[in-house]
Amino acid sequence: MRLMKSHNIVFLIPVIALIVGLLATAADVRQYEAERNELLQERFESDAGVRLFVRDTLAERLQTHLRGFLQDLAATNVGGLEQTIDHAGTILSNNYGSDSASQIAHFFVATVDAEQRVLIAHAYPRTELVGQEISEHPMLRDFDFSSATGRIDQIGFMASRENDLSFTSESPVVVRRHVFRYPGGATPVIGIVKLNLVELQRYIDSEVRALGPLPELEVTVYEPSTNKCLLRYRADRGSFPCPESSPNDGLEFVSERNGLRTIVTATPEYLKLFKANHPVSFALELMLALVATGVTLLVALIIRARLASADQEVTAYRGSLDSKEELTEAIHTIVKDNLTQLIELAQRVKEAPSMADAERRYLNIAQSEMSQMRLSLDAKIMADRNLLGHKPYEGEGEMFSVGEVAKTVEAELKRLGVAEGIEIRVLLDDSLKTDIEGSAYWVESALLAFINTSLTFTDEGFIELSLWTETSKSGEPELFARIRDAGVEWSLEDPGLDHASLTVLKDILEGLGAAICSTPVSITGNQEHVVHFSRD
Repeated sequence: MRLMKSHNIVFLIPVIALIVGLLATAADVRQYEAERNELLQERFESDAGVRLFVRDTLAERLQTHLRGFLQDLAATNVGGLEQTIDHAGTILSNNYGSDSASQIAHFFVATVDAEQRVLIAHAYPRTELVGQEISEHPMLRDFDFSSATGRIDQIGFMASRENDLSFTSESPVVVRRHVFRYPGGATPVIGIVKLNLVELQRYIDSEVRALGPLPELEVTVYEPSTNKCLLRYRADRGSFPCPESSPNDGLEFVSERNGLRTIVTATPEYLKLFKANHPVSFALELMLALVATGVTLLVALIIRARLASADQEVTAYRGSLDSKEELTEAIHTIVKDNLTQLIELAQRVKEAPSMADAERRYLNIAQSEMSQMRLSLDAKIMADRNLLGHKPYEGEGEMFSVGEVAKTVEAELKRLGVAEGIEIRVLLDDSLKTDIEGSAYWVESALLAFINTSLTFTDEGFIELSLWTETSKSGEPELFARIRDAGVEWSLEDPGLDHASLTVLKDILEGLGAAICSTPVSITGNQEHVVHFSRD
């Protein structure tokens, strides 16, 4: 077995740190993208809502002016129908003329004479159209003169000089027509309102721009009854040819008011500007991952250098060692000392006040990996001893402080409990203040394997560790350890369980001549495991 080459495994430490760091970075990036998409949705809905609010506010003002005209028409008594219309129309023109949108909507009031001709009686802002006959004009296409009073009829078309009384530009227009009757008379009065959709959108641009930068949104207007596209408009850029199909974008705002269906969508420029203002940045997370990888790589190089030095020493003194067991023990001593130093170094670095939470997580993971490496190595050493039939390891007459070992095990259990989110209880008896015969390292390793096994089968709840000593029949103090947990029931004697932590615990306890007893606690529904480090 080429044991001297096994130290290359230490390079798994920086590899694990890098993988964990990259996974954490990827998770942070996904979370930030989700938050950014949510912010984009809120920003888009706000921008689209402002645009539609300006439109709806204008519509309300227009309705207010028209209702005022109808009220004036019904209340005015200044003579004949023409004088009444002229009086009410003048009031309408004066009121609407002071509005900031006074050039967008054009009003016409027409009457039907005795020869069934339709003549314009009032027009705003094109007063020169008064008296013109519009009986066959396209603006009255398919209009029902006998419709009920107040019923609004709407058509939409592309304006031209032939079909638009007050032509301004070749743009889509909406014409609303309705009949109302003069009080006490049989002659119908026809009201016509023409709205240029492009000029309406330009007016909205100017109003929104007064509030701040103009969002680059696209507006598509449809006739609800026919689903015919009347206008496709981009803010501050003008109209474009209508799309062949309705927009199907994730970012869209639909409004069906004022007799039209309006769909507001985000343009590529809008999305590009938002992403430029909210870039996805993972430089800090990646830097932390690389720093953690660099630190662990440096640690791995230090371990490798020490192990390489140990290889040279083993090679130099191998001829003086009597057996394979002595060689294995010498290598084990070197490796365990280095692992212990690294675990202590990681703990000191983690406790530094300037250490970031992410770096503490990486160091905590590194501590757990090194602790698992130690237990695996210890179990392999003990398994080899057990296979060769050696007697239990008793420490060759050395004494150790049980209290110091208990403090180390308590600190490790609490660290693992915090990492796993499990409640930890530690009960240390006053009898631990004494010294007992044995190996502090191996007893500590057995206790760490004991708590590691309990943690393996406990996902939630609690783990309670109790340590105390009792006097044996020979008068020597013996160490006892008890764990109560709320996890899955386990036992070294259960043939149905096959887990690495059980194998590690079994090999180490057997090598120390310690016994374990596992029993359920019927009162609480939990279980209890007691390890007895016997001296007899």
